Amino acid sequence: MAAAATLAAAVAASSAARAQPAAEPAAPEPAPAPPNLAAPDDGAADNAVDPFAKIAELEARLDQQQSVIVGRQPRVIVGGYIDLGFFAAQGNGSGIVRDQANLLFPQYAGQYGWVFLGDILAPAVNTRGEVASLGDATGAPPRFDSIHAGGAPSFIANEVNLNLTSGLGSSAIATASVNFTPRSGSNFSLGDVLDVDLAQLEWMLGREQKTSIFVGKVDSVIGIEYRERKSNQRYGITPSLIARYTTGTAVGIKARSKLGPDDVLVLAGAVTNGSFTQEMFHFYDEIDTNLGKTLSGRVSLHPPIPVDVELGGSGSWGAQDRSPNSDGKMWFAGADFQLRARYADLKAQWLKGHAPGDAMNGVYGLDLHGGGYVELDAFLLPHFGVLARGEYRDAFVWLGDATTAVGANRAYLTKSWRATGGVHVSFSDRIVLKAEYLWNGEYDGIPNIPNNVFTSSLVLIE
Repeated sequence: MAAAATLAAAVAASSAARAQPAAEPAAPEPAPAPPNLAAPDDGAADNAVDPFAKIAELEARLDQQQSVIVGRQPRVIVGGYIDLGFFAAQGNGSGIVRDQANLLFPQYAGQYGWVFLGDILAPAVNTRGEVASLGDATGAPPRFDSIHAGGAPSFIANEVNLNLTSGLGSSAIATASVNFTPRSGSNFSLGDVLDVDLAQLEWMLGREQKTSIFVGKVDSVIGIEYRERKSNQRYGITPSLIARYTTGTAVGIKARSKLGPDDVLVLAGAVTNGSFTQEMFHFYDEIDTNLGKTLSGRVSLHPPIPVDVELGGSGSWGAQDRSPNSDGKMWFAGADFQLRARYADLKAQWLKGHAPGDAMNGVYGLDLHGGGYVELDAFLLPHFGVLARGEYRDAFVWLGDATTAVGANRAYLTKSWRATGGVHVSFSDRIVLKAEYLWNGEYDGIPNIPNNVFTSSLVLIE
């Protein structure tokens, strides 16, 4: 700071000195006076300092200091977004009802203490997949009902996201994504949540850098919906009914390679602590509690045709999430499709899976008989578009062992369908307004649950 102040003063003095003669017309230079031999020589001429040389020296010194500082500073790109919304849910905001006394499904009597019908995550109100209310799940262990609005309409700050990207040389990139979610606290505790959903290092190999190795908390390799899991990436608002199985992030190692002209073939694989399910669901491991690891992979083909089409298949296999042993294996397998046009995208995904559960350690089991969606996103005008999605989920989730004399604790039977319609308004590339209406329904003997949802999202992108 002292050097900078001295430099500023010197520059100001120099500028004033330079400006003074410029204000007057140039006069002819007088003839040099003869030396005054009688005048004493006190050495002043030898000790004179050129002010311009001093300024140049200070400028060089300051430039050197700035170069050192810049070289030490991390080159970090800061981004993110703010997601604000308003929603209104039908009924009590919950997606499940209890089968009282097993009247609707008597075959489960004596096997499960409580049987619930519907889809607990169907009445989603934001891109995170949070629901208006988890409902009254009798006998359930304590749960974090993050919104808990019931059927009341409410404004909400869905999420504030901070994204950090730093180049670590010419072939490595570090990325982190942190979410802040303001929620209602109770009993003198804050309800606000902070979660790190991405923290990875990407190392790009080779001259063309078409092969990357990722280390850390990485994005999924299952299906295609993970690419738009964030509200600044998603054309609409709410995730699909099967997003809970495919859009989570996991801790481990991932590799991806693009092969052939125009990346006609893309291969991806991962070894992680657990599956790529969402953390708020029954199946997820941030830190492994067993010795086994989960293997995941995806292959996608981009045919060399005039239309931009992607065909993909993916799957995962590994130890049961949240189980302290590696005996039970959990797996998922599915296929996906995407067609990209100038003003529209058509995409579809289908998935099935199984997890055996671990009754001794309170770990849920899963039979995902099938689930999938078809979605069309289209721009009708330069700044206005629409969305239409149809989907279903057929699944059975249980806790405990139904074959024992005491039976299992609980079961969730889901045979749900959903139709979603929405609009997308882009005021600019940094201000986007979205609105959706979700028609939720049941089939195959499950009574209809009144849990339709209207929701909206204003996304402000940095």
